[in-house]
Amino acid sequence: MAFLGALMVSDPVWLGTLAVVGASVLMVLRPIPVFGRKLSLKEALEVCWVAWFVYMGAFVAYIGLKIPLGLSRDAHAPAVGVAVCISLIAVFWLARVHTNWERAVTKSIFGLLTFTLGVVGATLLLANARH
Repeated sequence: MAFLGALMVSDPVWLGTLAVVGASVLMVLRPIPVFGRKLSLKEALEVCWVAWFVYMGAFVAYIGLKIPLGLSRDAHAPAVGVAVCISLIAVFWLARVHTNWERAVTKSIFGLLTFTLGVVGATLLLANARH
């Protein structure tokens, strides 16, 4: 039951996910000002995936810093806000250059996985260095 309480919608991580996906959907619904052209359904879904992967990568960086720096749970909300901003800036930047969204999804999946493994390794090294 405690696990379900941890997954409440009011948790900043879930709110950040909703913000990133919601903003991506709004960009996709009115693509001309952002992308300069209409997007196919496949491209629209790929934009949302890339935005979410960038958001999760920024949040993983925060989690990696949280343990060695001893940050409290109160730091979640500002970290989520920064991660949302980074994600949306990345999508706006990718929208301005000619982007193959299918390749961007593939790169973001492997980038997030590689980055997560790097953060876990660095966090383990920092945590062991303290003891």
